[in-house]
Amino acid sequence: MVVTSEEELQARVSAGWRLKRDAKGFRIWDPKTGAEERISADLEDVAAKIYARQKYEKVKEKLEKGVEGGLEGDLAYIIGMIRTKIDTRAPILQKWAEDILWWQHVLSDTTTKILPDLLARLRVEEIDLNDPEKTAEALVRHYIELRTAAQGAEALRQKYEEEIRIRDEKIKMLEDRLKLLQDAYNQLKELYDSLAARTKLTLEYFLRQIISYLPRDAQETYRVLASKVQKIWEGVEQ
Repeated sequence: MVVTSEEELQARVSAGWRLKRDAKGFRIWDPKTGAEERISADLEDVAAKIYARQKYEKVKEKLEKGVEGGLEGDLAYIIGMIRTKIDTRAPILQKWAEDILWWQHVLSDTTTKILPDLLARLRVEEIDLNDPEKTAEALVRHYIELRTAAQGAEALRQKYEEEIRIRDEKIKMLEDRLKLLQDAYNQLKELYDSLAARTKLTLEYFLRQIISYLPRDAQETYRVLASKVQKIWEGVEQ
C-alpha cells in the first residue's frame, strides 16, 4: 500500500509507526506488527520533517539514558533539516547534503571505532612526539595488519560457508536416497504382507477342504507336514 495523504501519514506516526528512507524515498513501518507501506512522492517534504524529528527524538532518548553517540545524532538531525529546506528541483544541493551525511558517518566511525583500536595497539617505542609522521607510519602498519587479518578472516568465513554448503548438499542427497530406499522398503513390505496373508489363506483352505478327500494314510502325512509348515511360518512372523 501507499500512503497518499498527510492525514493518513500523521495517523500512522501517532500510532507509533516509524519512518525509513531508501533510494526510492520514504517508507513507514509498524514495529509491533512489521507491516510496511510506501509513502507517496508528493509527501516527501512532510516525511522528511517527521523523519528528522524521529531521528532527533531517538538520539535525545539515548542521551537521557547515558548512551553515547549524541554528536552523530545531532548531525543526522541537522542534515535531515537541511533536506527539508532544499528545493526538490535542485538535485545538486540534495547530493551535497547526502555527501555531507556520508562523510560524517565516515569520520564518526574513524574517530570512535577505528582510531581508538589503532592507538591501543601502539607500543611505547612507536610513539614519537617529536616526529608525528613516525607515529602515523606505525598506525598505518597496524591498520594494514588489521586489514590483512580481516581479509584472512573473511577468506576463512567464505571457505567454511562453502564447506557447509557442500555438506548440506551431501546431506540433502543422502536424505533423498534414504527416502527412495524407505519408499522401496514400504512397497516390498506391503507386497510381503499381502503375499503372506494370501499364502496363509491358501494353506488353511487346503487343510480344511482338501485333506478330508485324501486317503487315510495320506491325510496323516499331510497333517504332520502342515504342522511343520505352521511352525516354520510362526518363526518367519517372529
